[in-house]
Amino acid sequence: MVGMFLSVGAGGAIGAMARYGVGVLLAARFGASGWIATLAVNMAGCFLMGMLAAYMASSAQIPEPLRGFLAVGFLGGLTTFSTFTLDGYGFWLRGDLVGAVVYIAASILLSLAGFASGFWLLRAALGTA
Repeated sequence: MVGMFLSVGAGGAIGAMARYGVGVLLAARFGASGWIATLAVNMAGCFLMGMLAAYMASSAQIPEPLRGFLAVGFLGGLTTFSTFTLDGYGFWLRGDLVGAVVYIAASILLSLAGFASGFWLLRAALGTA
């Protein structure tokens, strides 16, 4: 039990640092706004979650602490619905309702597409598609 908590905690810390790093990198490199970083990590995280789900669906045995580290910890820390909500609400507060709808729809649809493409890409690579 303690090992699982530590595993999830370590993954969450690394995922949160990765999310922060993506935001810093995009801001420094492209002058990008915070919502772009949130969209990017949510899409990437969903893609990676799709790959992990496909791997587990292929009857691959992943030890529980590693699953906790990857799925709950790292990907849970990397992706963030609370920041997504804050960014969407920011559009609303600025009176940019079209921007809010586009951002929310893009986040949901692209995240679903990322998950599905990650899932099917790894299934194809494993020959289980």
